[in-house]
Amino acid sequence: MHEYFVTQQLIKIAEDELKEIKPKRVLSIKVIVGELSGIIDESLKFYFDVLTKGTILEGSKLEIEQKKALLFCNACHEYFERTKDFLCPKCKALGKLTQYGKEFYIESIEVDDGDEN
Repeated sequence: MHEYFVTQQLIKIAEDELKEIKPKRVLSIKVIVGELSGIIDESLKFYFDVLTKGTILEGSKLEIEQKKALLFCNACHEYFERTKDFLCPKCKALGKLTQYGKEFYIESIEVDDGDEN
């Protein structure tokens, strides 16, 4: 259910960014979602479609790019993608979670400003 509130904020941020350029319409919004962010893609898309009705974002496409979680190995000082057992593939030491994979932000907004040039 927290996707509802997250989507509200996403829409508010996008609308605030669009106030200055006043596009004819918004074609798409690309968001980055880390696999450890706790955000469920399907719920985000559902609430986006519902909450953008009647706004400048209505009819735009929500594109979601997933980012893998990265762990850090204190033994060999390498980052690696999360494994089932959290073990470093290089030295087999236990890795620790990092901020990589917890992301959630707007990467880009594609607009149609009505100019044909």
